[in-house]
Amino acid sequence: MRPNPTPTTQLQKDSPLFRRWLLKVVAPIASAVVLAYGLLIAVTWWFANTEHLDTALWGASLVMLIALGFAIKSSWEIAVQVVRPLADITRAVEQLGQGAAVELQAGHEDRAIDRLQRGINQASEQLTATRNRMQSELGRTTIELADKNAKLEAANLARSRLLAAASHDLRQPLYALTLFSSTLRAGETDPDKVARILHIEECVASLDQLFSELLDLSRLESGSMHATPARVVLDHVFEEVSRNFRMLAEARGLRLILRKTDVCVHCDRTMLARILNNLVSNALRYTDEGGVLIGARYQKDGRVRIDVWDTGCGIAPEHQQRVFEEFFQVKPPQQRAGEHKRGLGLGLATVHKLAALTGSSISLASRVGRGTRISVTLPRCQNTAAEASENNDTPLDISGLRVLAIDDDPVIREGLRTLLKEWGCDVQTASDQAQALERLPRWASPPDLVLSDLQLENNVRGPDVLRAIAQHYGEPPEAPSFARLLVTGETRQDQINELAHLHIPILFKPVAPQRLREAMLAAVLNSRAKQGG
Repeated sequence: MRPNPTPTTQLQKDSPLFRRWLLKVVAPIASAVVLAYGLLIAVTWWFANTEHLDTALWGASLVMLIALGFAIKSSWEIAVQVVRPLADITRAVEQLGQGAAVELQAGHEDRAIDRLQRGINQASEQLTATRNRMQSELGRTTIELADKNAKLEAANLARSRLLAAASHDLRQPLYALTLFSSTLRAGETDPDKVARILHIEECVASLDQLFSELLDLSRLESGSMHATPARVVLDHVFEEVSRNFRMLAEARGLRLILRKTDVCVHCDRTMLARILNNLVSNALRYTDEGGVLIGARYQKDGRVRIDVWDTGCGIAPEHQQRVFEEFFQVKPPQQRAGEHKRGLGLGLATVHKLAALTGSSISLASRVGRGTRISVTLPRCQNTAAEASENNDTPLDISGLRVLAIDDDPVIREGLRTLLKEWGCDVQTASDQAQALERLPRWASPPDLVLSDLQLENNVRGPDVLRAIAQHYGEPPEAPSFARLLVTGETRQDQINELAHLHIPILFKPVAPQRLREAMLAAVLNSRAKQGG
């Protein structure tokens, strides 16, 4: 084993450096020391046997001073040649580390210090050139990224506008189709005709589901949907989901089971209902045998978890994260015609975004061929006595209500008139403000409810018509004696925000008949409660 080389051995490997060290450092100092000691010994010996001892001491001191001056001169030259350049090099390296350009005054000799200084100057030039090139490339890349970002934003804006425009053009005929289809079955006894009507209603419901998903996506992307958390009785929401999907489940030969519960949660009721409707609709779509179960349970952290179980085809592990992406659909192993072909892959994406708005969390567990469980976890609210005694089966009888329906689309007006008459309402319809004021004298007192479209012809808005009707009866526009309800297909956030201060309930087209009926009854009861208070 070879011994580690000593510093002297390492120094001798660089012969030019070793020779410079001997000549420039060791030799001058050694010469000065030898000369000083030689002179000191000579002077001391010369005057040692004389009586002039003080003269000898003065001579020795002079010789020592001369030697000291020579040593100082030699060390200064060493400092000038070595120490000062090293200090300059140290500062230059520090400046290079900070990104600054440096330039040392390097000599033209072949000394190590001179080569080091020239190397640092070259490194500084290369670093400066590299930095300038990188800044130029970074600037160009930044411009390209800004341009691409602007194009992406423009494309996203165009997509949102296209979606909003398409939904606006589609919602009017779909709304009318929804209104008319709900009146076809009234009084019909012919089994063949009833079967055909049921098929029509199923197609309308499917189309309404697809359109609702597009509409929800448009509203979510435009930012026009905002959560309004409140105390929500889960049993009421479960019953609403049951009413919406019970017939569909039975027609498919599936069971829809909702476990009764007394749990209350803190959430936006409309968004929670939409989340559960989407989950149940998606579960039924991918279930051929068995059924769907909905239940709620308390968690250890005090929150509430709502589970939607199905016995469908299940979701493979590699797809379990992607199912919440827009337009992603899992293809079942044995895809059958009909229900699986419906849908755009927006249901779970909408659920995910709605859950984020409401502050709830979504989790998924699934086994291929065994089924899927999707859970929504929400904050819990304590039950109150009023909620415990509340009647869950509030009657939805709106017969006898005097309703003024305002819409500039004649097909929708006719659909509303037919549907509301079928429900037993006393209906008057109008296309604009002038017609609305003309219809009012047909009643001896203000109507129970004014149902108006948000945007009418000639840039007239529904709230303006509602205000004019209140003024017609000499009532305050902010709190008239009649109930008010707006229906709109608008999804732009600025337009929706303008309506917030009016405190008027808003429905978004297309409105399902059951939802319209519930909203009408709620608006009338709320108005009467305020008048009574």
